[in-house]
Amino acid sequence: MTTQVPAHLPYRILTAITAAFCFLFGLVFFAGFVDRALFQVFARPLFETNHWGYYILGFAGSALLAWGGCLVAATRHPATAGGITSATIGGLLAGAAIRLLAWYSGEYRLAGDQLRVEAGLLLVLALGFIWLRPPRADPPTE
Repeated sequence: MTTQVPAHLPYRILTAITAAFCFLFGLVFFAGFVDRALFQVFARPLFETNHWGYYILGFAGSALLAWGGCLVAATRHPATAGGITSATIGGLLAGAAIRLLAWYSGEYRLAGDQLRVEAGLLLVLALGFIWLRPPRADPPTE
């Protein structure tokens, strides 16, 4: 009896783990918005910001939930998810660049080296998506 390893298993694991983090952070950000804007369930706010900050948190949470859904689709059908992979790489590179620019500006001194560590993690994750990217699927012929 032989067991067959699914095609592109390392890529599928990477997309599944990234999707799980997108869902986790998306839910936390969305909950932070709903808690302060509507119900105020938590004794203390999840994030210290003003009403505009909570609005942006809710929007970012929604975007992360959508991104996680796209990554689930990429996990299910890796050979046809080239656009999702490219968008993910671009998003990770943009996130790393923002963190490095914030660190370089000096305005975020309280974060210390956290911004550089986060940027490094995002860059390593982007490299993982580049290296493990499955080959492009051939278009169907009729």
